[in-house]
Amino acid sequence: MSRGLPMRSHWQEPFLWIHAAGILLFPLWIGLTVIGLATGDPLLPVGVEQAAVAVAGIGPVLAMQWRKPFNVFSLWVVAFPPEELSPDQRRILAAFVSPEHRILTVLAAFLLLEVLERLYDLAPLFAPLTPGDGSRLAGLVIAALGFWGANVFLQIPLAVARVLFLSDLELAQIDPIPAEEIESRFSSFGTRHNLLLQRLLRRLARIPTNHKAGVETGLEPKSPGPASSAKTATP
Repeated sequence: MSRGLPMRSHWQEPFLWIHAAGILLFPLWIGLTVIGLATGDPLLPVGVEQAAVAVAGIGPVLAMQWRKPFNVFSLWVVAFPPEELSPDQRRILAAFVSPEHRILTVLAAFLLLEVLERLYDLAPLFAPLTPGDGSRLAGLVIAALGFWGANVFLQIPLAVARVLFLSDLELAQIDPIPAEEIESRFSSFGTRHNLLLQRLLRRLARIPTNHKAGVETGLEPKSPGPASSAKTATP
């Protein structure tokens, strides 16, 4: 008997795994942050510099994940048409606007504040990797950009991980987000007009090209109308 976690049906959604894999980029953004903090000599008091980097890095991502979570059925360059998502996929989206999601978002923000404080203390060790005449202001901008990326690639994978660990029963009890509300309640980045990327997304989501809102993928033949019934009637 297998002692591993029981398989969930939503584990078959490739979009969830794509965004969960974003955690692999987290160390790269942390590295950029510490390089920025190591550039130049301190220009402002320690608390002021830390606060500036924290606000620029945490603020936008925290606001997005709290108010309009990232739409996991989109990639950074292309967004999937909401009307083509199945009810189960819209249930997955609904899990990202739950109170548990917001609690996790706040906890992750506090964790990253602690990480930033440790990075600031360690930054002098990385000074040899920076330009000797580097501007402190430029370094703080780089640090803020890196810390923003670290927030994105921690917050979104953590939120996805929470949804992945929901059981099928827990997910089935969630009401699906109406398709017409997805754009107003979720943040999607990218265009919906790139046909090549749209085909790629449809393949990933296992949705046929002619799928329309309210139509399931397993279509049943339409019942014959009066005219066709008359043609097939036995004389």
